[in-house]
This record gives sequence, structure tokens and C-alpha cells, in this order.
Amino acid sequence: MIDLMIDFLGSGALNLDLAFEVKNLEDVRSAGFELYPGHEISGDHKTAKALMDFLHSHGVLMAQSGGGSSANTICALGRLGHRVCFVGTAGEDEAGNFILSSMKGVDYSLVKQVGRSAICIIVLERMEMDRAMFVVSQDREMEFLNSAVLKSVLDTRVLHFSSLVQTHGVSIQTELASALRQRQILSFDPGELYATRGIEALAGILKRTDILFITEEEVKLMTGRTGNAGLEAIYPLLNENRTSQDPSGLKLFQDTGGAVIVCKQGSRGATIYSPNLSMTISAEKVLKIVDNTGAGDAFNAGFLHVMLQGASIHKCLVSGVKLAALSMSAFGRVWLDRLKA
Repeated sequence: MIDLMIDFLGSGALNLDLAFEVKNLEDVRSAGFELYPGHEISGDHKTAKALMDFLHSHGVLMAQSGGGSSANTICALGRLGHRVCFVGTAGEDEAGNFILSSMKGVDYSLVKQVGRSAICIIVLERMEMDRAMFVVSQDREMEFLNSAVLKSVLDTRVLHFSSLVQTHGVSIQTELASALRQRQILSFDPGELYATRGIEALAGILKRTDILFITEEEVKLMTGRTGNAGLEAIYPLLNENRTSQDPSGLKLFQDTGGAVIVCKQGSRGATIYSPNLSMTISAEKVLKIVDNTGAGDAFNAGFLHVMLQGASIHKCLVSGVKLAALSMSAFGRVWLDRLKA
């Protein structure tokens, strides 16, 4: 068997995250920006500038950080000692340089710098500390696919996707997913931006997905159904070739008998679902939530970290909720400095 050179290869948006604190989001909505706690919307640079102007005068800039769901997960996995790489685009500007400098421990040689950087404006309510997000995509988000990227896909043990903002993002990632061999693993966290496109639009990625990370709200957006009915609508689309006898030999798939859905439930913990079994674990208690942005990305990293070491379902879930709790103790990626490989 050929030794794969990369443990985790990430694909998704690369953002400059700007976190603002406001008294309440109702004031933001009254100014014409439809931001709600726990939700994410996208728009253009003009609207982003207007929003930032409003926030600078009606709120407080709390932090600036590199961001993006898959990038957050890959950065955490790198700090945990894995061989990690990222493919995508960052701006050919000061923000793009900052984004790449924030990816300590990640091979970003396949990230192309072109155009204007993507921006994610995070707005936190002072009392609730739940966030709303406004995302502007990278100008030329689709310009990373080339032969070197396709080769890197064949060199990874796990390919991890999160959403790209532009319309063609799904088709680009579907092409990457289709290049994978059977023994390689695809994990996918669609987020709200992809979930709102519906299950049919994501079918090309889902049919190769081995681990789907999703929230209850995203299940509803994707399928129009809630609870187990939504999960049961999604599951038949997942990778039918991932079985208990799959070539990766990982205990997770042996236990589940196939591909899995991991439903992240915030303060109520997380549930793993497959036709063979369902298991739920409670969330870790957090004494003081500083910023819950990226907690789901940290959960993904904790889960995938021990999964690749051959951990059981329960240990994967425990590792996920522990890392999610740790991530909420600081803004942006500052919490990564507390990780030890």
C-alpha cells in the first residue's frame, strides 16, 4: 500500500474574520442588515463596507483573525500534530497575507493569492454572546483548481470540505471528491450557505461523503424536515461503498457499518447517526463563553483527530465536544496556542 503524504487536506473559503460586539442585533437589523443569532448570510463588498461602518460607530471591534470553516479545522489538526495542507484562494492584498500568516503549521503552498480577500463579519450580542455572520466571497474563489491540486487530493488520507460562497463552488468540490480513491475519506461540513441550496444541489458531494458534519438547523434547511426524518432523508445519499470492511480499517466505520452523520447540537452536545446505531454525548460545560464562532469547526477537528488514530465512536464524540468547549474560551484562533500535539 502506498503511504499517503498528507493526513488532512482542506478545501473551503479563506476569510479575514472581523469580530464586533454590539449591545443587541436588533439595532443592526434596524439599520437594514438582516443578521440573526446563529445564522450566516452572504453579500457583496459594498454591503460589507456599509455594515463595517455601522459597526465601527455602534459597536466594538473585538478581534481580527484568519477564518473559514475548513481552514479553522485544518489549522487545529495541524496544531495537534497532523500533516495538513489547504487548497483555495486568498486575496492578493494585505488581508490575504494576514490570512495565510495565521495558518501556522499548515502547508498552504497550493493556496493561490489573487483578487480581493474574502471577509467574514462576525457580530456578537453583548449579553447572549451568540454570533451572526455576514460573508463576502473572495473575488476569484474558483481559481485554485489545477493538476497540482488534483495530485494533492490523491496524496491525502482525509479530504475535508466546507462551503465556498460562489455558485460554482459545489461543482469544483464535486470534481475534487470524484478524484478520491475508495480507501480515502471525505468529510463534509456544508454550513448554512450550502445547506440552503438543498439536498439535490449537494448530491454530487454527498454521494462520496463518508462523514457529514451538520447542525439541526442545516438538516432542516437541506431537507425541509426535522429530527430523524431529516437525517433519514440525507443518509441514503452518502457513500454506499463505505462499509465495515472498508480499506481504511478505522474503528469508526467498523462500529457504524458505513458512512456516518454527525449532528452538532450546540449546548446539548452531539449525536452520531447511521442505520446501525445512534449515539449522543452531552456538551462540555464552558464557564465563560468568549466567542462561539468556530466551535463547530473545532468539534470537527477533535473528532477527526482521534478518528484517524483508530478511536471508537464514543471517543471521537468526546474529543469533539472537548475541543469545541476549549475553542469558545477566546476570540478567533487564539485558543489554538493552548493545543499540544
